[in-house]
Amino acid sequence: MIRARFFSFDHPDDLRMALRPLGFPTAAASFVGSTLAQGHLLVSGLPPATAELVRATCARDETMPRLTAGDREGAFLLSGRLEQHKRLGTWLQQRPDVEGAFLTGGKMLRACFLAGERPPPVRIGSRVAGAGRTLIMGIVNVTPDSFSDGGRYQAPEAALAHARALVEAGADILDVGGESTRPRGPYGEGWTPISVEEERARVEPVIRLLAREIRDVPISVDTSRAAVAEAAIEAGAEMVNDVRGLADDALADVVRRHTHVAACVMHTPAEPDVMAERTDYEDVLGEVAEALEERVEAARARGVPPDRLLVDPGFGFGKTADQNLFLLRNLSLLGASVGRPILVGTSRKGFLGHVTGRPVHERDAATAASVVAAILGGAAVVRVHDVGACRDAVRLADAVARAENGGSFFVRGDGGWD
Repeated sequence: MIRARFFSFDHPDDLRMALRPLGFPTAAASFVGSTLAQGHLLVSGLPPATAELVRATCARDETMPRLTAGDREGAFLLSGRLEQHKRLGTWLQQRPDVEGAFLTGGKMLRACFLAGERPPPVRIGSRVAGAGRTLIMGIVNVTPDSFSDGGRYQAPEAALAHARALVEAGADILDVGGESTRPRGPYGEGWTPISVEEERARVEPVIRLLAREIRDVPISVDTSRAAVAEAAIEAGAEMVNDVRGLADDALADVVRRHTHVAACVMHTPAEPDVMAERTDYEDVLGEVAEALEERVEAARARGVPPDRLLVDPGFGFGKTADQNLFLLRNLSLLGASVGRPILVGTSRKGFLGHVTGRPVHERDAATAASVVAAILGGAAVVRVHDVGACRDAVRLADAVARAENGGSFFVRGDGGWD
C-alpha cells in the first residue's frame, strides 16, 4: 500500500535561531532558514517504476525535495520545504504512464494539505472543539468496575453531584460511560462485558438527569452500542464517544440520523481482553494514523461527514508504555496525518503508573503533565477524571501553544512552516 506522511518538522524559528550564533544578521538568518529542509516526508510502498522516478527526479532537479534516505522496498524519506513536496507530488500526478505515480502524487499532496491546514472544528452542543482553547471533558463513570472510580457514581444523584463538581472545576463536556473497557494486561485488571439492557439502564437515567439539571454543558455518551447511543441521545446526549471507532454500522447510522450529534472514533487494535497482545506495530504512529483515517472514511461512507468527527489515538488501548509515550511525543504528526481534531484520554492510565511508579489514585500530577504534552501537540479535547487537578495545566499549555498560531504547524504564504 502506498503511504505518505510527515515524519518530522523543523520549526523555522529554531532554524533561524541556530544561524544567529554563526554571525548571520536577522534578515540573512531568515532568508537562509527559509531555504533549509523543514518538512520530512516518509513515502512507502512505491512500485519499482515510481520509486525509480522519484529517485531520478529528486537527484536532477534542485526544486524538488532532497532524497535523504531510501529506498527499502520502495520507501523514501524526502526532506524539503512544503512547496518542494507539493511540486514533486504535482509532478508525479502528471505521469500516469508510470505505475503508481499518480496515486503517490495524490498521497503526497494530501499529506501537504493536512500538514498545512488547521483541521476543521467540530461542534459539540454549545462548545466547539479545535477552534481555539482546549476543551476539558470530565469523566462520569456509572460503572461498578471502572479502573479509577468504579462504583462511586452509579446512583443518578451521586453522578449528578460529581458532574456538578466537574463543571464547577471547569469541565466543558461531561462524558458518561456505563461499561468499563479496562484492558487486560500489566496495567489493567480486565474487561467484563455487560448486556445492552444493563448498559442502557446505567446511562440513560443519568444522562436525562444531567441534561435537565446542567443545561449549559454538553453531554457525551461513552458507548459502542447503537441502542445505548439512541437512548442517550434521546435523553440529551450530543456526542457519541466510541472506543471501537464506529465499527458497528448500526451505531454509525444512529450518529448519521441525529445530525446535531458529534462523534469521536478511537483507535483500538482488538477487544479489551486481548488487546494487550496486539502491540507488535512496525510503525505505531503510521499504523494508528492509517487506522483512524480508515475509520473516518468508513463513517463518511455511512453518511457521517468528517466535520462531525474527532479522533482519539487510544492511549492505553493495545499499546505498550513506550508506544503510548511515542504517540504522545508525536501527536502533532498524527494530527497532520489524519486531519481531524484530536481527543486525548491519558487520565490515570497505566503507562503513567509505569513511568512514575504511582498507583491509580496518585496519578493526577502525571495526568496533568501528559495533558500539557498533548495540548502542545495540538490536542483539541482532553478527557480527565479530576478536572480541578488539570485545569491550570490546560490554561498554561493553551497560553503557550495557542498564542500565535493554534499550537501546530501551519503554512505561511511563502510556503514555509509556521
